[in-house]
Amino acid sequence: MAGDVARPDITDVGGFRRPRSWWRVLRIVLLVSWVAWAALSWWSAPREASVVQARSDLSSGRMVSYEWAGGWASTGRWGWTDGRAPRFSGRSGPLFLWRTGDWRVHYTEFDRGSTGPVSPGSFDATRYSGPQAAAFDEVLLSANLQPRWPGVDAPPPVRTLPVLLLLSFLTVLVLGPDPARGTRWFWFWVLTGVPFGLGLIWWLARERPWYPADHRPPDASGRDQRDRWYIGLLIGIASSIAASGLLYGLRHVLGTWYVPQGAGT
Repeated sequence: MAGDVARPDITDVGGFRRPRSWWRVLRIVLLVSWVAWAALSWWSAPREASVVQARSDLSSGRMVSYEWAGGWASTGRWGWTDGRAPRFSGRSGPLFLWRTGDWRVHYTEFDRGSTGPVSPGSFDATRYSGPQAAAFDEVLLSANLQPRWPGVDAPPPVRTLPVLLLLSFLTVLVLGPDPARGTRWFWFWVLTGVPFGLGLIWWLARERPWYPADHRPPDASGRDQRDRWYIGLLIGIASSIAASGLLYGLRHVLGTWYVPQGAGT
């Protein structure tokens, strides 16, 4: 600590000395990356649309890629889609997802109590979920939309930024200064458990080397007073439950355009 006071521009990092300016730059880069990921994730999150809109986007050329799915499945991860992803069944339909040229993703469900333009029994039930899906798939094939990318090809930053953020977090957490407010395992569970990557923001705002936090001194028995791993785990669980309830309420107040979801719940 004395070295930090005497040389405020230098910080010890795993036995090496690094200028504080590098930490400032990295902090800004991580924060900007998180904002970019959050904005792009929200923008490209699947939003419910109608069969009519699907046909309109196809006929007008706005549809650039698509995918059929059997429904929605939970991924166990948090995002703007409540941790849901398309569940592929090997057949086309009933769930249909497509992306337009502005990276917006929409979804709809075919054969909702309607036989569509194809009469029952005139389609291959092993390939299609219903006659309406079968008829629309024929139009899609004639439009030559290629490739049929799984996940409707989300913007590349949505796929790469979370990996880069996690690697940066782990690198600093393992090789950087010893955390002052919580143990390394505490911050690991906070980052991986708190929804929407908000644990990263908390870490950037309240922990070394980003925040000038002093170590919590041991108690009279010499026990470490920093927050332990189980506290981080409990924070992750509690925040996930709270986020689920908050999203549910906001979705009913603001609508699914502002608070998109992966399934029509």
